[in-house]
Amino acid sequence: MTIRYRRNINCLTSDQLHDLREAFQGIYDMPEAGGDSFATIGGIHGLPNPSWCDHGVPGFFTWHRAYMRAFEKALQCVNSGVMLPFWDWSSGPTTGVPAACRESTYVNRDGDTVSNPLYSGPISAAAGGGVTARSATIDTRSFAGPATSAQAAMSSLTFNSFQGAINGPHGTIHGYVGGQMGSVPRAGFDPIFFLHHANVDRLWWNWQQTHPGVTLPSNEATHALDPFNKPFSTDWYEGADMESTDDLGYRYSNWCLWIPPLWVWNLVVVKIDPWMIKQLRNARLVLRSSRMPANSVEFRAFINPPEESKRTAVEDNPSFAGTVAAFGMDDMEMEARSTSASFDLEMNITEKVRESFEDNAEELKLFIVALDAEGEPVDPDQVELDDIELIFE
Repeated sequence: MTIRYRRNINCLTSDQLHDLREAFQGIYDMPEAGGDSFATIGGIHGLPNPSWCDHGVPGFFTWHRAYMRAFEKALQCVNSGVMLPFWDWSSGPTTGVPAACRESTYVNRDGDTVSNPLYSGPISAAAGGGVTARSATIDTRSFAGPATSAQAAMSSLTFNSFQGAINGPHGTIHGYVGGQMGSVPRAGFDPIFFLHHANVDRLWWNWQQTHPGVTLPSNEATHALDPFNKPFSTDWYEGADMESTDDLGYRYSNWCLWIPPLWVWNLVVVKIDPWMIKQLRNARLVLRSSRMPANSVEFRAFINPPEESKRTAVEDNPSFAGTVAAFGMDDMEMEARSTSASFDLEMNITEKVRESFEDNAEELKLFIVALDAEGEPVDPDQVELDDIELIFE
């Protein structure tokens, strides 16, 4: 299964933010009775009755993870490339909701000023109609208190204690935002609800990474997550089905890394705060392509290579970080090859990244080369990659 990443909404590119807004608007515009409409999915949390949501034990984490995945899939019905971003209210003393959610209008791709679907959402007719609103003081409200509580919760030793410790600041955020977010029946109609709960899910995911041996208690593992049913079945998902985000096809990218255009045979300097390295669990380099190459290509990554000698050798090269290869399709017809499945190539470069910051350096030099089956350089124009990304977790 291909793993995709949910990102901080403040880290989205302009195009990604346009995609997100258009996807939200797309499900707003669906007929209310549709299964993927905002009216239907927003109403799952509260009104119209029955109210399905779980806010206690068992089910708080697992039910909302299932809910966020269902919502994300609805967005992907409009644009398959969209991933649900998170609002990180928990990493420091931030103020107000994300900038993308603060203004009632925005300028779309065509240069027109239109309503911002991340500012408020439509309330279904069955839940009373109208649109959502937030507290008048939301944009100046400090989230230092719940952020401190969330950070302290990360030291919890058991699933139950961690879930309970996060439930508190989670509720505080609902109250701070106010308006419909301040009560269960209509909270799911404010678009910020989904960014908030994506962050709750991210906190759980982060805790899972640091507690890999901790599994769900039996009452959580067997808890039915209605109304989310398994594909081609009338059976509800259970808590155990939500334990691994990898099984659901996603992970989280915790930090924003502002990287210049990154391509093969191009030395790129990445600015990184040393505190990020202290919290780093994994550094992954991902190379994506929409189709298999005609000829096999090996990609080698080097970190902090001597600028005067960008060597491609692996042996005895202290800059070498990792290698992956794309299998060539040889003499397949170009038309057939163009429809071949896309692929991701991923290498873990965590240890080499850590080594690079032993002296509290603040930048990383990344160099990627492409070689053919004989180890000879491949011209960048012949390398069929759509995207190269450095992901820190």
